[in-house]
Amino acid sequence: MPARSIFYGVVVVFVAMLVISSSLTLYYFGQDQQSTSQNQTYANELNTALMRYRSLSGSFNASLSEYGQTLSLLSSAVANLNTSTPAYRNASLDLTALWSSYEQLSSSSGRKALVYSLHLLLDFGNGSLRWYNDTSIEPGWNGYLATLVLLKGNLQAEWYPQYGEHLVTGVDGVPQTSSSAWFFWGFSEGNWSLAQTGADGLRVNNGTTIAWTLCGYDINFNPTCSP
Repeated sequence: MPARSIFYGVVVVFVAMLVISSSLTLYYFGQDQQSTSQNQTYANELNTALMRYRSLSGSFNASLSEYGQTLSLLSSAVANLNTSTPAYRNASLDLTALWSSYEQLSSSSGRKALVYSLHLLLDFGNGSLRWYNDTSIEPGWNGYLATLVLLKGNLQAEWYPQYGEHLVTGVDGVPQTSSSAWFFWGFSEGNWSLAQTGADGLRVNNGTTIAWTLCGYDINFNPTCSP
């Protein structure tokens, strides 16, 4: 009898352990199923969010592209205005601000705006020099527009539509005089040379270096100085 009692006791304990083990198995299985279901829900939410992000990113990039096109149109309009008109002053300031905002928006989107690097020297003829190195400009701008934006519209000129060029009479608040004028220069192969066209006629490429100098001139209007 004692042996049988022990046997039954062992069986009872074994059955109890089996029941507990089964219960735990069912519990953890249920937890696993719940966790799997939650993970699937999170995965679906993540996919939905990713699709929305891609849609918003596409819209943002499209808007950024339209922003760039608007800048090009505005710059073309500014290039055809006389600096004596209020519209020129307002538009040139707006162009400078919009270009700065465009660069910031492009950077915040994780992409770099398509820009060219320009080096600009201002020589005021009295020993005072000012460099604008590695400044960003929009591809397609000419020397006049690039100077206009860098100087925040502080450029005085007369527009001659028959020639498609500006005659620059003042740079950064310094006007020409009866014996001096502003001359436009290009830099190539280690040498400065007087531009063969006005600033409007020079298409700025990536890495272009240009200069404006306030110089005296001879009877043939050749500058008596160089950068």
